[in-house]
Amino acid sequence: MRSLHLLDSYLPRTETFIWQALRKLRRFPPLVMADKMENLDAFPLPGGAFTDFPPVRSLSSKAWALLAGSYAPVRYPGAAAALRGSDIAVTHVHKGFRALVTRGFARELGKPLLVSFYGSDVSQAAFLRRARAGYRELFAQARFLLAEGPALRRRLIDLGASPEKVHIQRIAIDPSDYPFRERSWDGNRPVRLLFTGRLVEKKGLETGLRALADARIDFPWELRVIGDGPLRASLEALAARLGIGARVNFEGYRTLDEMRAAMQTHDLLLQPSRVARDGDSEGGAPTVLLEAQACGLPILSTAHADIPYVTVPGESSWLAPEGDAESLAGLVLQAAGEAERWGAMGRAGRAKVMADHDVNREILRLEELYEDARG
Repeated sequence: MRSLHLLDSYLPRTETFIWQALRKLRRFPPLVMADKMENLDAFPLPGGAFTDFPPVRSLSSKAWALLAGSYAPVRYPGAAAALRGSDIAVTHVHKGFRALVTRGFARELGKPLLVSFYGSDVSQAAFLRRARAGYRELFAQARFLLAEGPALRRRLIDLGASPEKVHIQRIAIDPSDYPFRERSWDGNRPVRLLFTGRLVEKKGLETGLRALADARIDFPWELRVIGDGPLRASLEALAARLGIGARVNFEGYRTLDEMRAAMQTHDLLLQPSRVARDGDSEGGAPTVLLEAQACGLPILSTAHADIPYVTVPGESSWLAPEGDAESLAGLVLQAAGEAERWGAMGRAGRAKVMADHDVNREILRLEELYEDARG
């Protein structure tokens, strides 16, 4: 039996968490249907894992949906008939938006439906205004709704999902891909801070830069920024205005292997996520927090969404209130003053990932949900 996975695209470089799961499925090997194919070399799956049914979304249906305040469906001519008699056991849709526009196809296919939500699909105000009616239908149609953690689960219930349908399916990685190293600092060389993520408001890098520019931080440090996005130019300009531009290196996107290598050479991960002005949030938590902890990096972050759920506050992470640069600066100072704890914090983070976010264990829970969905 196989699991059919519907995605907007396979696979953006920022969505490694989806690949981490798909590549580990054994009882229900994946069959992927995506409107766009990209980065196949970076995120390989076994041969035969991809369908070839071109999507159709007419201009007239998009115009009508816009007038109606909803979203136009995506259709895959011939796909349901071709796949209905195959060995597909369940349909698993990734992201609320994709589930909204493919719910008709999923109903036509007639397989049990599971939907994974990841953040912006439960938080962006403009999206939710157009999605609410469709979400009511989707929540009724789906067998299970999957959330990364308790904060995202509560959000789905607040949006009208039945609590008994909403299951926590933790984001997960393979710890064996991330060599562990205990961190230390001699108090002389610069503290090496790492930020990695899309340069958008919810990632909170503006808060991080303002925190690092705090006059109280009088020890040497340097920040490496891996990632790109619409705010890159404004963040580079902000770093210059704050007088810290020479110590912040914006590198743009890097491959997964390059990002893993960067983690091996840094001391602390800076990830000050927050709710953006349009309501966008992490929803759950960034996968990079798991990757960093698996490597032994202590975390400097915020008490945002499910970040307290995927770290061990006070043991593997220091968490400031989101959007609070002054408090975050205080934690940066605390981290430098507690360098003797970095090794123990790294061990606590690694243990957290091994216990709760090992994909080799979490994939078994997902496949059990597939079995339950089949009834």
